[in-house]
Amino acid sequence: MNISKDGRTLYFSDEEIDNETNGEKKVFVTKRINGKESHIKAEKTNLKKRKKQEVDNKEETFNFNNEIVIGVNVVEDKEKEKQNKRKNKSKKINKNNSESIKEKIKKSKNKKKKSKKKIFVFLSSIALIGIVVIFALTAPIFNITNIQIEGNEKIEAQAILSLSGLKKGENIFRFNNSVIQNIKENSYIESVEVKRKLPGTVLISIKERDIKYQINLINSYTYIDKNGYILENSTIKKEVPVLVGLEIKEDEMLSKERLKTEDLEKLNKTSKIMEAAKAINIENIITEINTENENEYIIYIESKSKKIYIGDTTNLTNKMLYVQRILENEEGKSGSAFVNGDIRSGFKPYFREE
Repeated sequence: MNISKDGRTLYFSDEEIDNETNGEKKVFVTKRINGKESHIKAEKTNLKKRKKQEVDNKEETFNFNNEIVIGVNVVEDKEKEKQNKRKNKSKKINKNNSESIKEKIKKSKNKKKKSKKKIFVFLSSIALIGIVVIFALTAPIFNITNIQIEGNEKIEAQAILSLSGLKKGENIFRFNNSVIQNIKENSYIESVEVKRKLPGTVLISIKERDIKYQINLINSYTYIDKNGYILENSTIKKEVPVLVGLEIKEDEMLSKERLKTEDLEKLNKTSKIMEAAKAINIENIITEINTENENEYIIYIESKSKKIYIGDTTNLTNKMLYVQRILENEEGKSGSAFVNGDIRSGFKPYFREE
């Protein structure tokens, strides 16, 4: 431990502070001379001599009563300082916890207020919607006064109206998608769209299926569209190709809505042949297509008295170019044209007159 006095720094132990201590003590005196420290070792003396010297020369002798001692209870002060820090830290934590709790309570209250506000807005919206719905379903202004039908060519408007079940004077908001399903019960109708034009008009837009082919039965013909939907059974022969060699039976024609899967595959290949025939402008004069053998499709052109063996549906573009040349060169002759070989491998198409 050290003490500063009159430019001197004294070094001593804590035991030396006790005035009742007997025995010899070692005191080191440090003087600062010209900025430098100088240590002087005090002479050994007993307690009595030391007291006498202190009386004779008070100015030159170290006296505990005349000195200010600093840092005697250093350990205690440090311990108190730690305790004070812990107390201050505890107070700060308590203060923060208190503020945090207050903040949480405040946030909780605000949250409850917002929640109540949302519930109020939600309930108000429900009530308003309910009022609007009731008004829309009961107000005479929204009764049907006009029903418009567009897109129909084969089906009469009255038939469509009858299928829809709609009637004038009914509320315009009371019907649903069942109207569409009812109208589509007619096999000629491919798609239906129903729109409301407020306050009292209903618009029905339909798309009809076209007759693309026909199947020859014993006493009648069954019409089908390009997708294989069975449209109608009639005794009237249409100006469309007759399909021969399908798997579907005659009794199934009257109960099915569409051709079988096997027949749909044949129909897909037939459509490819018709598309290729369109390139040489003969699609409208083809009267029959035989699909019985998928490797040997045969088309008939009654007006030209020609039977044309197509083979499979590969390389149809080149095959049709040879068909066009044969029809031009063999005009007026009855017979068969053969383009059913692999032209790329050297096969030469030919015509056989009958």
